[in-house]
Parts: sequence; structure tokens; C-alpha cells
Amino acid sequence: MNTQTPTHSLSLADRRVMKVTAVNEVLSFDETNVTMSLGDLLLSVGGSDLSVSSLSLENGEVTICGCVETIVYLDDAKPRKKGIGRFFGA
Repeated sequence: MNTQTPTHSLSLADRRVMKVTAVNEVLSFDETNVTMSLGDLLLSVGGSDLSVSSLSLENGEVTICGCVETIVYLDDAKPRKKGIGRFFGA
């Protein structure tokens, strides 16, 4: 994992075409969600009929097509609580 989050940019046209720069890795994708790493941040894009139409990890650029409904940044540096322990504050 990177120790710094590079400067990135995000553009969205008509909720149908999204371009993101400074992408280190696409962690997962399907027709409803695309999750990518931006250094210490994760970027999760939700919607319908999503597809990764172009990917250049050399340039750190990703283009996503489909109906974009949500864009969520997650701080990847913080540990996440999993399973039943999160219900009890563990």
C-alpha cells in the first residue's frame, strides 16, 4: 500500500462517462460497482450497467461507462471492523 495519496482528478459527464486519474489498481468491478485504489484512498463507484471501458495503469487512468449513482471515498489507511465484532464494538 502507498503511504501517500497522489493528486487525482475525477470527471463525470451526464452521469454516463466517468474518468479518474492517479489510479493505482482496480480492486473489483461488476455491473453495479467499481472499486479502485488511489494511494491511501479507495474510490467506490456504484450504479447500473457499469463497465470499465478503458484502463491504463501505466498512466493511472480509468474510464467507467454506465449510469453512475454513487461516488464514495473510503480511507483505506484505517482498519475496518469485520464480522460480528463490529456489532459489539470490538
